Amino acid sequence: MIQPFKFYMPTKIIFERGAIRQVADEAAKIGKKTLIVTDKPMLDTGLLDPVFEDFKAKNIEYILWSEIVPNPRDVDIERGAAFAKEQQIDSMVAVGGGSAIDTAKAIGAILENGGKCEDWREGNLKNVITPLICVPTTCGTGSEVTHESIVNNTKTLEKDCIWGDEVSAKVAVLDPDVLINLPKRLLASTGMDALTHAVEAYVCKAANPFTDALAETAIRLIGKSLVKAVEENSEEVYVDMMAASCMAGAAFGNSDVASVHSISEALGGYYDIPHGVANAMMLPEVSRLSVPGAPEKYADVARFLGVVVEGKTVEEAAYAGVDYMEELAERLNIPKFCELDVVDPKDFKRLAHTAANAEETFDNPVIFTEADFENLFIKLYKENK
Repeated sequence: MIQPFKFYMPTKIIFERGAIRQVADEAAKIGKKTLIVTDKPMLDTGLLDPVFEDFKAKNIEYILWSEIVPNPRDVDIERGAAFAKEQQIDSMVAVGGGSAIDTAKAIGAILENGGKCEDWREGNLKNVITPLICVPTTCGTGSEVTHESIVNNTKTLEKDCIWGDEVSAKVAVLDPDVLINLPKRLLASTGMDALTHAVEAYVCKAANPFTDALAETAIRLIGKSLVKAVEENSEEVYVDMMAASCMAGAAFGNSDVASVHSISEALGGYYDIPHGVANAMMLPEVSRLSVPGAPEKYADVARFLGVVVEGKTVEEAAYAGVDYMEELAERLNIPKFCELDVVDPKDFKRLAHTAANAEETFDNPVIFTEADFENLFIKLYKENK
């Protein structure tokens, strides 16, 4: 029987090749002076040049803020909010990956609610964020349709979450063509990030029929197109990956993620490891340990990914899917935990404590203790040593 659930999706989605040329028109509908939030490497690609041209042609006033980094930090966000307030902006456009989008969301939260990032980490926002248009330029974040902003707390070296219905974009402009020149290593890590979002949304305890449908489609698209996106170039695979990323975001934004994210957020907060890389390297092992809590769902994941499961038991099918995810990470050259120079075994207890106390840990199919997380770190660290 279907259990009670809630599904919230206030964001208008525009999905079309060349849709980036619609950003200015959408911006004109929500404000008169726009803060464009992106990073300096994105500016260097020239991807934003048509957006700037359209803003100027339509006489839409805009100000640029590009002082952001991967794993956005509270101090940078608060500087951005102070700048935006000084400039008296009334709308925002975020162009980039999850860091740009999360930064814009958090800036908008401060603009409309005052205070600092840490004041709003408990889902206690009073006012909706400044009207925001999101233009994702990777195929992993899904942040354009989630109701949260992940912020690195520079005091605790952990990740905080500004969350709630108030943290939603007005419009998501999805243009698959932006992926054409994305470096292959970023296609790989962000694609695995999207897969993690979809898998965890599907297997977690907070899943519901709506999120299952979105997650299933996302997993199928990723299984069909991720390797091709990294190893080949074709219109179809970029369309598939952009759609899958957004669907996975909508899925976990209305269910939850699980213990892969408990770990990746601990690693991102303390070591500043990119979120997609952390998710990709942890997905197979966390899934393997989680199969006993949801074997049927992990068997579904295997089928969605195209793994041949005929003649296998449910458990055998589930573990075959996990093996495939591990092979996929290796084929895409995702670094292993043991290969990261920044990782130090003396930090494992602290990281395990952070992961064990993350809210998403309690929606994992199997609840991991601090000892479980620490043992997992030790196991992965010793690989190939």
